[in-house]
Amino acid sequence: MKAQMGIYMLTGLLLLSATIDSYPGTSGTLAGYVLDEKNGAPLPGANVMIQNTKLGAATDAKGFFIIINVPPGIFTVEARMIGYSTVIQHNVKVLVDLRTTIRFNLSEEAIQGQEVVITAERPMLQKDVTATAHFVAPEELEFIPVTTIQEVVDLQPGVAAGHIRGGRKTEVMYLVDGIPIQEVIEGEIGSDLPNSAVVDLTVQTGGFNAEYGNAMSGVVNIITQEGQETFKSRAEISALNISTEPNPFGDRDPDFLDWIYEANVGGPILGNQISYFLSANAKMPDSRWKREQFGKRQLVFNDYESYNYNIVGKLSMRPWHNFKINLSGLLSMWKWREYDHKWKQNLLGLVPRDKRSYRFSLTMTHTLSKRVFYTIAISQYNVMKSIYGKSSRDQEPIKYEVDEDGNPNYLGYIIYGDYPWWMDHQEIHTIGKIDLVSQLTNHHQIKSGGEFVYYDLYKKNVYRRELIPYGAGFPRYYSYDTDYRYFPRRGALYLQDKIEYEGMVANIGYRYDFFDPMALRPAVEKRVLDQTDEWIIADKEKVTATVKHQFSPRIGLGLPVTNTSEFRINYGYFFQMPLFDYLYTNANLNIAQGFSPLGDPDLKPAKTVAYEVGYKHQFGKNYLLDVTIFNKDVTNLVDSNTYINQSRGEDMPISGITRYVNMAYVNVKGAEIFVKKRYGDLISGKASYTFMTAKGTGSSATEQFDWLIQGYKVTVDEYYLSWDQRHTLVLNLDIRQAGDWGVNLLWRWNSPLPYTEEKGYLTTPNNGRMTATTYFDLRIDKEFKFGPLHSFLYFEGLNLTDARNVLWVDAIGQAGGVLEDPGAWDSGRRFRFGAGLRL
Repeated sequence: MKAQMGIYMLTGLLLLSATIDSYPGTSGTLAGYVLDEKNGAPLPGANVMIQNTKLGAATDAKGFFIIINVPPGIFTVEARMIGYSTVIQHNVKVLVDLRTTIRFNLSEEAIQGQEVVITAERPMLQKDVTATAHFVAPEELEFIPVTTIQEVVDLQPGVAAGHIRGGRKTEVMYLVDGIPIQEVIEGEIGSDLPNSAVVDLTVQTGGFNAEYGNAMSGVVNIITQEGQETFKSRAEISALNISTEPNPFGDRDPDFLDWIYEANVGGPILGNQISYFLSANAKMPDSRWKREQFGKRQLVFNDYESYNYNIVGKLSMRPWHNFKINLSGLLSMWKWREYDHKWKQNLLGLVPRDKRSYRFSLTMTHTLSKRVFYTIAISQYNVMKSIYGKSSRDQEPIKYEVDEDGNPNYLGYIIYGDYPWWMDHQEIHTIGKIDLVSQLTNHHQIKSGGEFVYYDLYKKNVYRRELIPYGAGFPRYYSYDTDYRYFPRRGALYLQDKIEYEGMVANIGYRYDFFDPMALRPAVEKRVLDQTDEWIIADKEKVTATVKHQFSPRIGLGLPVTNTSEFRINYGYFFQMPLFDYLYTNANLNIAQGFSPLGDPDLKPAKTVAYEVGYKHQFGKNYLLDVTIFNKDVTNLVDSNTYINQSRGEDMPISGITRYVNMAYVNVKGAEIFVKKRYGDLISGKASYTFMTAKGTGSSATEQFDWLIQGYKVTVDEYYLSWDQRHTLVLNLDIRQAGDWGVNLLWRWNSPLPYTEEKGYLTTPNNGRMTATTYFDLRIDKEFKFGPLHSFLYFEGLNLTDARNVLWVDAIGQAGGVLEDPGAWDSGRRFRFGAGLRL
């Protein structure tokens, strides 16, 4: 215990004394040179200012300037010097974590007050990127025919079947303004937000720096808008005709629509010292049959009771020129009923669900000098979920249709009973950060960071699922009954140096993480007696689960080959703690009849060792080619180890115990080819091709259990994972007359995903392939101007070719199984109409 206290005290001292990075990934750097246009000589003492901000710098003896802590966005920058004309550059774009370099050429002033205005062109080749990152501008979010940020992530190179570079979906960290919105009990995305609230979106699919932790496959960094010095607002409404959605009830009203309402407003409150921004949307009903919710596909009811509301707000204050305070909040609310096709004849037995999440955060940034600033941040995030089924274990059993002999048909519809699931779930994340950035020299930017997170986790779950028998002739049961509350904690420190020279850029970092589960575990986990007919866990004597410590070195190098090409290499260790449900589920060993999963508070973190090699080349001013080869080895993934009690009593179902353990391994390798044409011209766009193989010994934390209950031999050999989508092709073309009209075309083609074909006891996982899927989407928009008021109309056609895309098949290759579940097919042709106003 004393050693444990020593660890916490040491960590606390380090957090207070470390030289620490600004909020991970919320600002960028602007740098460049001011030169004499006539002879190219440096102009020392010139003043460079970012308009409508208080950010600026003076040039040194070499004419060099650097401005740190610049929020992401598009700015107007001016350079002034006595005796020279003022030069103003528009359209200067600053990205998170990166340095934007610009150059001013000032001429001797011929006319008093003369100004030279030019439009900056951001280089297509960003030379300080030493890993794979894709930047999505707000205008792309607006004009691509998608409605959620998750859909935008799925369009990026290296993302196949919703998985980033072959990892599990829970291996991705989603950040909003540098703070996670990831649930830690079940791993879902805890919040959603309106697209119009986003000012910058970065999808990092490999080699992220040491400032990012508790993620192995990718980081999605979302930066929300702040209020500006001028008032702005926007409102939009759209309707989607979903009459072609997969529908189990036959004919329906063709006018049934899904509505989305979205609006935002922002501006000054007290000059340029206080500003605000507020954005909200509502989806009513939130009830499409097929959709992505929290990172996974679900079927939900088409009714008018479901909804989704999301609100984002931010209050920015600058009481002094070198001090800034941000107060921000997120709120998301959902209500829905998930559809299960086996319950088609008994819809009243399905249960309603809801989810609510909210977050409040306070960030204070103090600029000590033109090259040093620190940030203090405090945040609390609350996620609550409920499933309103029957909580009693004595509820009446569900009844199936009967076959021609009068026996229950376990493959048929359920005709009586209530869905046997009741759940109450709450998690509270309290986060503290203290950070500092130092532009030590023109070539070294030092970042180091620390955080401490305290969790309050509660879950009560009562669930009993009937398992279809494969030989015994009577049902077996899977029971998931748990009731826990724990207060784990974790912390992290890191140190990072970004080194930038003309011939080399390097990101070298080192990260330390610790995690304390704050729980007890049985002194002896398990012991099976000679005849394997008894399971014993010595739960009378318990020991404290150990504190986990992890050290992660990471290095990225960018080596320019020419002025228009760059070679890069990245290597690193990445760790992630298992979901807390795997640690704490049924940790009190309440073993009910059936298969009851048991958590283990001493589970180890999963580890990824990854490297990538890439090459970028810029063609002319407007085209960029990016080629990347990558490899990942993932160990200590969670899977289930199951003991079956082969009961011989005819009146008793077979029972057993399933325990979560670190046992799965995955290897992913592949290549990405990405071509981009600069956005903003009449014709722009992106094209990407991803080749990837994902093999391992487990696609999920219940893989071996699921395999066992189907009556197959559990394999220990590697096999292709469920999301092994070998080839992925995405084409996006935008034809646009800025401020007037535009057409956006999106086409996707995905090679077949695996499925398991029934071949008896020795069936191997994912031994077959389904069919390829393809989607073609179109958006047409038109803008109208009435003085300061802009209105716009748009039309979207989704899956215009009405392709019949199969999502899953049963063990004999039949889409939808014997009941022809409509959820086995993706949506058909649909149309969306929208209109809005912008001020």
